[in-house]
Amino acid sequence: MKEKNQQSSLIKNINFMDPKIQSCPYESYKNLRAECPVYKMPDLGFYMITKYKDGRQILLDTKKFSNKPTQHDSYEDEGIKAHAEIIKNYGVGSFVETLQRTDPPLHSKYRKLLNKAFTSSRVKEMQPYISKVVNDLIDSFIEKGECEFVNDYAVPIPSTIIADQLGVPRSMLPKLKLWSDAMIVSFGVANVEEMKKAAHLEAESQHYFDKIFNDKRKNPTDDIISELVNLKLDGGENLTNDELQGLVAQLLAGGNETTTSSIAHGLWLLLKHPKQMNKIIEDIDLIPNFVEEVIRFETPVQGLFRTVTEDTEIDGESIKKGSVLLVRYASFNRDEEIFTNPEEFNVERKDVGKHLAFGSGPHHCVGAMLARAEMKTAFIHLFERLKNIELARPLPEIPHHSSLYIHQMKELPIKFLKK
Repeated sequence: MKEKNQQSSLIKNINFMDPKIQSCPYESYKNLRAECPVYKMPDLGFYMITKYKDGRQILLDTKKFSNKPTQHDSYEDEGIKAHAEIIKNYGVGSFVETLQRTDPPLHSKYRKLLNKAFTSSRVKEMQPYISKVVNDLIDSFIEKGECEFVNDYAVPIPSTIIADQLGVPRSMLPKLKLWSDAMIVSFGVANVEEMKKAAHLEAESQHYFDKIFNDKRKNPTDDIISELVNLKLDGGENLTNDELQGLVAQLLAGGNETTTSSIAHGLWLLLKHPKQMNKIIEDIDLIPNFVEEVIRFETPVQGLFRTVTEDTEIDGESIKKGSVLLVRYASFNRDEEIFTNPEEFNVERKDVGKHLAFGSGPHHCVGAMLARAEMKTAFIHLFERLKNIELARPLPEIPHHSSLYIHQMKELPIKFLKK
């Protein structure tokens, strides 16, 4: 069955390493859902999972579908090995997997600690502060009548907020962004030299935060790192610096690029759909629903890995133990069996709450509430203060950076009038 499907012209011509398909993969996802929902990628050997029902089953079953990293042969290329060697020689301590690549009960141990930092009450208390961050950024470009929306707005909103929450001085923001980007380089299409450069930046961040951890133990302040370094675990012990490095890396990578991506895509989609933008302008109460629709329609993390721990079957396909699955959130979020007219961008969508952009089960994104608050605030104040927003110049033919996993816009130059 699968061999026949993969020989159809639609399936045979799919190449997820093509930057054009990475930038706009949705037609490919649609064809796979229809013809080959469990698709073995010819270049990598991974199984791409494209249907919502299969994806949700996988995300909820952490025993059969593990989040632990795999030593899949095709993934252990020269760049990955060079990266690991540099971290070993120039980093600090031994890196400990905490959230992203662990399963319960170990995952639950670390998850419980971060849940305290991202409660709904804490995010609600942060609202005036988030508004100030957003309005200060608008102040920095509003008189010019134009800006490069990605670098001037979408990047610094989450970067500033996560820096403040980690107790890092804002003067370090450019460096923090470099470190954050380095931590997701392996999710792109990186060559060996790029992997080496990223590893050196990661090692540099480890030295910086190691010093911060030691300082915050002696001189705690009101931030997440002070809370994490001084809390007592169930056995009465503190987290080690190695464990803290893992948690900070997760907060940096997860708290930056995904929110940046969604803010950038939000305005991009409104510029492409002016009738939808007018609905938002006329009714600002649509913004929460609009935020969910952006996350569904242009999912910031297109997909992540799971490793099969026992022989199993998915959608009628036999999958061997040790196989690597690429669970494709972005495809789930356009599944015709779940969403009405899924290829339509609709800020008034009624079924948008079903999206899986933040994952599901034990690995549901710990910072989802903060990300939503940042996005809502970004657009509320944007439309309060600007009008007649339009593209300042055409975008590149391929508007996204090349990546199999992360959906990043290259730029979004806009012009506008001040209200």
